[in-house]
Amino acid sequence: MAIKTNQLFTSYFFVTISISIVLYVLGAFVFLVVNADEVSNDFKENIPLTIYLKESAKKIEINQLQKKISLKNYTKSTEFISKEQGAELLIKEIEEDFLEFLGTNPILNSIDIYLKAEFVKSDVLYNIDNEFSKNEIVDEVRYDSPLVSLLNENLKKIKIGILVIASFFLTISILIINNSIRLSIYSDRMLIKTMQLVGATKSFIRKPFIKTHVNLGIVGSIIAIIFLYLSVIYLEKNVDEIYFLFDFKIIILLFVSLILFSIIITFICTFLATQKFLKSKIEQLY
Repeated sequence: MAIKTNQLFTSYFFVTISISIVLYVLGAFVFLVVNADEVSNDFKENIPLTIYLKESAKKIEINQLQKKISLKNYTKSTEFISKEQGAELLIKEIEEDFLEFLGTNPILNSIDIYLKAEFVKSDVLYNIDNEFSKNEIVDEVRYDSPLVSLLNENLKKIKIGILVIASFFLTISILIINNSIRLSIYSDRMLIKTMQLVGATKSFIRKPFIKTHVNLGIVGSIIAIIFLYLSVIYLEKNVDEIYFLFDFKIIILLFVSLILFSIIITFICTFLATQKFLKSKIEQLY
């Protein structure tokens, strides 16, 4: 009896640890994928489209134009850059005081438009350029079209690559969990067949196995979630570039998804494993 109990404990322990490791790796990958998208959006939303204003533009006209831009559905934020601020920024960039050399400030007042990520596309930028170039107080509209095109092309390739890798990870995860559960139930194959022979229904036989392994899946997912959370906290505190990735809503959604995934996959795998032994003949179980 003690030996049987130890075997059960070892079997359940192996299943739980297998599930927790698989879900940790899967969760970490999903977290990186989701945040990779957030990083790309953050990068897009920091590419400005700059509207340079004519010297003759009055302050009230500039304010009206900036307000008009702010109300557009594609606008995330706007920033007015005076010619003095523009000169200071350029001096810092080139590390040389060109004002002393020229004796005058050739920089124009400007409005930087930061678009929402989904609107950072060459065709949208082109339309915005056409729209505001016609304004009587606008001197010129500038944006980095090659950078935007290159960024969007590379992001498409990256997303396809991520989708392929995600599918691979998901398949491997399901196979590992399935094999762990099948090995666990294999030791009880004779019990399953005995119960069937004495008249127990298939649903009655399956129920305790499904309940046990679903519970193991939940425990495994909780262990994975704890280590994932600790990993995220560690990264946030020790890696400066990760600070903006800590989105509480995303983390909660990920954790809930892991628990639901563990429940669904353990239920299906246990159902299929018990079904296999229920269909097997006695001589096939030896």
